[in-house]
Amino acid sequence: MSMRKWLIVLPITVIVAGSALIAVQGAAETALLASFLPNSGQMAGWQIIAGTDRGGTTNEVLYTIYDGAVPQMRQKGLKSAHQRIYKKSDQRISMDMFRLGNWRQAKAYFLPHRETQRDGAASFTLYNTIKQQAFVAEAAGSITGMFWQRNYVCLVGMQGSGPTDRATVKAFLTFASNKIKKRYQK
Repeated sequence: MSMRKWLIVLPITVIVAGSALIAVQGAAETALLASFLPNSGQMAGWQIIAGTDRGGTTNEVLYTIYDGAVPQMRQKGLKSAHQRIYKKSDQRISMDMFRLGNWRQAKAYFLPHRETQRDGAASFTLYNTIKQQAFVAEAAGSITGMFWQRNYVCLVGMQGSGPTDRATVKAFLTFASNKIKKRYQK
């Protein structure tokens, strides 16, 4: 092959190989985040709603999940995200797992949400037993739970009220926190 052809073929090969590597890394990221979330039946009676298990690392994928919030999430250090929505009878739970660049970004992402939820909640509980820190808040017929651990943030939300629904959100948070802890145990 002539030098001229090599000068054309080589950059194209590098671009294609680089794109393939990015796709493989994105799939691995998504699989890791998905592994922290419960599968159907792992939480008593809760099933994943078909077509709602999605995630990735690219802006294109993230925009399909979070729309206009993506630039702000990226600015705060978001590297990848995965979302699942579950159902049990007529109830629904949305669960999002985020990977940020480092633990400082995860904590910084968590803290303002904690304060906002605390200020508007009819019921607000902090849990130091869910690492690093978690909360479950109830306000206006919805329950939100969130934790940060290592460089991850987990967000759980559902329509509901009362101690049983708050305990359900806490159970989903605890499940994910325990999976992260198990993954990084030495």
